[in-house]
Amino acid sequence: MSATRIAITLQARARAPEATLAAAWSEALRRSVITAARLVTDGVNPGWSWFVSGSAARGEAAPGSDIETLIAVDDTIDAEGKTRLMELAARVHTTLERGGIGGDSNGVLASRGRFCRRTTDWLEGIERWCANPPADRGVVMAGLMADSRGVGADASLPDGALRSKNARCAQRHYPIRHAMLQDAVAVRAGFPSRLKIFATQSDSVDLKITAMDPVVKIARWAALSAGSDVLATPARLDAASTAETLDRDDASTLHDCFDWLLRFRWRARAAAWEEGQPMSDTVSLSALAPQERAMLRGIAREIAGIRRKLVYLSSTSSFR
Repeated sequence: MSATRIAITLQARARAPEATLAAAWSEALRRSVITAARLVTDGVNPGWSWFVSGSAARGEAAPGSDIETLIAVDDTIDAEGKTRLMELAARVHTTLERGGIGGDSNGVLASRGRFCRRTTDWLEGIERWCANPPADRGVVMAGLMADSRGVGADASLPDGALRSKNARCAQRHYPIRHAMLQDAVAVRAGFPSRLKIFATQSDSVDLKITAMDPVVKIARWAALSAGSDVLATPARLDAASTAETLDRDDASTLHDCFDWLLRFRWRARAAAWEEGQPMSDTVSLSALAPQERAMLRGIAREIAGIRRKLVYLSSTSSFR
């Protein structure tokens, strides 16, 4: 990872496009996972296929991004063998942490039973989550499947196996599409008003939760509704626009918002990383340049407007 980090740093200083840097960083994270797995197993595949999910899978990771991992275990592996593979997966994550790559803070780790399943169990689970989203955290699991991406040339499953199955199931089951849309519009994109800042004496905003996540979730839902299993958020918006599951102007607006947010987030995290400072998505509005504050507030208004529109259309069953 160190050589890759140096190369990416040089590209950043040369002002390479942030989307290119995010894709390169994500690729480095994915390669690190499979390299650690090979080190732990001495290069012998013990009967597993590794997948990553989240920003590293979508090609949108930044310095300090953690990694979400899943394992599909060969159906021939018995219970004792599966337990052994989970122990090996824990060692893989220990190796990654030594290299500065943290595991997902929400616990999406291949060393946990929920995320280490036999291939058949994964496929059956996808059917359940799509058919009955309220049960077994169906929306969360379907979202992880939508973002899943296999790593490793020696895997027994194609890198899009879980993702493609999930997309097909979402097409058949309206409940999961409806539930994912409800989840996507649940968080209101917004920044504190001047009055609220004055009253609370706090102008801190979590950029990821407030602005990026709503766009990522809307794009994920829209792509699945369009029958697409593409990964990157911009590509999902394009697919949704083509299929008209999103209004073309709305898709274009979200595309522009996401591009700006990705650039801003990457620059902020890269600067902290190079200086050896803690990396966070929380920003202080008063510390930003006036044009950056204005842009962020404008983006929040655009996302909020599209959110309100989707809430209304959902209530009229327009997406059924």
